[in-house]
Amino acid sequence: MSGNEPFIKIAGICKEFEGKEVLKNVSVEINEGESLGLLGRSGSGKSVLLHMLRGTEEYAPTSGEIIFRVAVCPSPACGRVEPPSKAGDPCSKCGAELEFREVNFWKDREARKRVKKAVAIMLQRTFGLYGDDTVMYNVLQALESRNYPADKRFRRAYELLKAVKMIHRISFPASDLSGGEKQRVVLARQLALDPMLLLADEPTGTLDFETAKLVHKALKDSVKAGMTMITTSHWPYVIEELTEKTLWLDHGEIVEYGATKEVVEEFKKQVGEIEREEYAKLGKPKIKIEHCKKYYYSLWRGMVKAVDDVSLTINENEIFGIVGKSGSGKTSLARIICQIDALTGGSVKIRSGEERWIEVGRVAETGVWIAWGARTPGVGEQAATHVAMLHQEYSLYPENTVLENLTSCIGLKIPEELAKMKVLFILQSIGFSEDEALEILPKDHTQLSAGERQRIVLAQVLMKEPAVAILDEPTGTMDPITKKFVAESIRAARENLGITFLIVSHDLDFVKMVCDRAAHMKNGKVTEVEDLRGA
Repeated sequence: MSGNEPFIKIAGICKEFEGKEVLKNVSVEINEGESLGLLGRSGSGKSVLLHMLRGTEEYAPTSGEIIFRVAVCPSPACGRVEPPSKAGDPCSKCGAELEFREVNFWKDREARKRVKKAVAIMLQRTFGLYGDDTVMYNVLQALESRNYPADKRFRRAYELLKAVKMIHRISFPASDLSGGEKQRVVLARQLALDPMLLLADEPTGTLDFETAKLVHKALKDSVKAGMTMITTSHWPYVIEELTEKTLWLDHGEIVEYGATKEVVEEFKKQVGEIEREEYAKLGKPKIKIEHCKKYYYSLWRGMVKAVDDVSLTINENEIFGIVGKSGSGKTSLARIICQIDALTGGSVKIRSGEERWIEVGRVAETGVWIAWGARTPGVGEQAATHVAMLHQEYSLYPENTVLENLTSCIGLKIPEELAKMKVLFILQSIGFSEDEALEILPKDHTQLSAGERQRIVLAQVLMKEPAVAILDEPTGTMDPITKKFVAESIRAARENLGITFLIVSHDLDFVKMVCDRAAHMKNGKVTEVEDLRGA
């Protein structure tokens, strides 16, 4: 076997969904132990190519081929697959001598099944953890699934959790973790599988900068140990930090391929900066948070102070940011304001009319929910306190079209023609062209890229025309170009609809460009409220 031959050959790959090409003649070669970045805006085809390499049936190429050059155990009872450099070595599972083989991935079904077992994937915003089980058990289960020696599992699980800085959470149930913490456990689980190839789809898109650095280090250490990695990201700095070479895709076609630094520099030229709008006039106080507390007792963690004596005033027509590291209490505070969770102390009030304040901090406790429909009869307390939230872990109605998800699925009760006009207006405001918006309306969620799905859920929130809109990590997996459109759509919604926005995010650059003020949180407390209007 020649050492100059690539590990993976992607040759002339095309993919169509219902007659539309989403990948067009994509060719690239990936060497063993290499880290390749896939860069591009939402809908460019990055995730499609990743799922194709994973062997997901519905992503089979329309034409072209993918060749894996691997070392295969000849024993039918074993079937282990290793990188090509292992050919001639004894199988780590059964001891038989590994044989070199070229696998035509989408033509050889049986061989594809074997290769897939040596490929791990991290998906966008999809955690897939055992929620009722501990962090340690989640990693141990992954080790058990690959038949890792039982007497060495605890030590290996400890090493993996240490690498992703989750040792302090080993006895916590996965359901008690923040989104960023869950993402790190997912990474530990995937690394526990000891894959020859890791497909990382936006691995740190929803993490704060410092936490992302920890995850990046764990990924880079794995590549140094011989793992091959393909990473997608809308964030140029992530691609720069994690990869050696980069493939830039746009509308399914290769724009450029080469050394990461050079490709990223060209990509950045298309993005530009998010410019701040001129000073916006804010209204009177809209939300008053006074000594708000959210405490709960956990068998594993004892007394948890998710929100600890927080006091804030947020003005009408303001775009207010809540920032902090993973687990700082940002989302817990947002869920109280949105009336999903009840507080345990203090108060959260939303102004109705000119002077009346409505206590909403305990709405979730009483079971009386504020209507979620976009149109609320009358102009009263219910409409004035209406809060809608874009969750970090979001979903669309899977059996319905985009148009239905933006109308009937959210209780929109206006004539069909008017509803469609409104949908088109909202979609164009968040970055779709008129033609793209018309094309996307009849699709269901399986036909959308992850970035497109995120924008559709953002459109759902805007369609409801709430008094207060809470966006939890709204730009987590968005490319910089789409991020600019989202920033503009948030400002337009503030101006045209009079919506007060709360942006919960770790993306400090976005918060500084879009928000009027921002509260910094740490360990459940607000440490600083920063005025950004003069930034």
